[in-house]
Amino acid sequence: MKISVIIARTLLGLIFLVFGINFFLHFIPMSPAPGKAGAFEGGLMESGYFFQFLKVIEIAGGLFLIINRYTAFFLLLLFPITLNICLFHAFLAPAGLPLGGLMLVLHLFLGWAYFKFYSPIFTSQPAV
Repeated sequence: MKISVIIARTLLGLIFLVFGINFFLHFIPMSPAPGKAGAFEGGLMESGYFFQFLKVIEIAGGLFLIINRYTAFFLLLLFPITLNICLFHAFLAPAGLPLGGLMLVLHLFLGWAYFKFYSPIFTSQPAV
């Protein structure tokens, strides 16, 4: 179990790190998305800040997952991004769905593996 968690954490961290850095350095050629996917990406790019902010979070989260520091926090922070990547590819750009699905599976597995850190969040009446 421990080895599978290390592999999943490192793989998810590398995916976030590589694609986050690629946004700034463009070392992986990416063609513009067609149709609604392109319109969605274009709208986010036109905001002027969103993608830069998102990619900085992805880079930081990927680094922290790789070095295994604050892992539960960064898994929680990155989960909405992973879910949005998976849904974006499921509904707008199906060609990327295998990678988005892999990311979601890895993230859910790691969420299960780190559940003991999240269990206090799911109390119905927290004590103060």
